[in-house]
Amino acid sequence: MRRSSFPPKAVVFDADGVLQRRRPGFVRGLLRLGGVGFTIDCLRAEVATLTDQHDLVEALDEVVARHGVATTGEEVMRRWLHIEVDSGALDIVRKLRRQGVTVALGTNQQSYRGDHMRDVVGYSDEFDASFYSHQLRLAKPDRAYFRAVADGLGLDPPEILFIDDLPSNVRGARSIGMRAELHLWVTRARGLRRILRRHGLG
Repeated sequence: MRRSSFPPKAVVFDADGVLQRRRPGFVRGLLRLGGVGFTIDCLRAEVATLTDQHDLVEALDEVVARHGVATTGEEVMRRWLHIEVDSGALDIVRKLRRQGVTVALGTNQQSYRGDHMRDVVGYSDEFDASFYSHQLRLAKPDRAYFRAVADGLGLDPPEILFIDDLPSNVRGARSIGMRAELHLWVTRARGLRRILRRHGLG
């Protein structure tokens, strides 16, 4: 994409696939618990709750009952709370913040996991602003989500760099004029540093 002549005033980081990931074995655990159909329905149930239109535990209770699995919706939900944070990526967030760059979190999350990330993982202490889909009731890649982020930061879209691991979300951010870059989890902090250097941030 075409580079601007000035560094961004804010960098917005996606969570999953950029700063963190579900601990390995998440899907395998669901498969062992209830099989393929059960796993697919659990994943679909979460997607339907990202904008807080439905409660995930209630939705999972229905999935559990439908498949006759010996567990509860709450027990299944807790599997989403097992998060592995990339400490190197978080160090980059902290460095940017020390340099005076506004750093924000922009992530699609259901309420249980979002609250866990904020209060238990501790992201509320790491970012100047956070934009959780369940709080905004908007989810990426909806253009309205990215407009809400720009409005929340009080910046024009070209002043913001959005880093995400999904091409559709990168396109959504660019569609309103944000700078946006695709990050590959396997590149970890090294990849993030490359992205930031391309935008004038050391």
